[in-house]
Amino acid sequence: MENVYTCETCGLVTTNKGHLCNPVPAKKVVSCKFCGTVTGDPRHVCAPQIVNLKYICDSCGRLASKRDMLCRPSAIPKQKKAVKKAVSKKVGKSKKSK
Repeated sequence: MENVYTCETCGLVTTNKGHLCNPVPAKKVVSCKFCGTVTGDPRHVCAPQIVNLKYICDSCGRLASKRDMLCRPSAIPKQKKAVKKAVSKKVGKSKKSK
């Protein structure tokens, strides 16, 4: 498992301390409350979350099912359903000539 770092200034969490302005080792690594997996990757997304993902962080791009899990949340636009056009085949009577 990789080391996890937290920025003392802004509170962001990552496994790459080069991306933080004031990195310190994270004090506690917890398991995912959706699937129970223990991971050092703060971007962990599991199958139960994918169904409920509704928000994306405008700051870091992280996905979440609840607004309060992100620092700058915005709603993920819902995908428009593809409209299937009805295909009508013209059936013509074939004339057999002898």
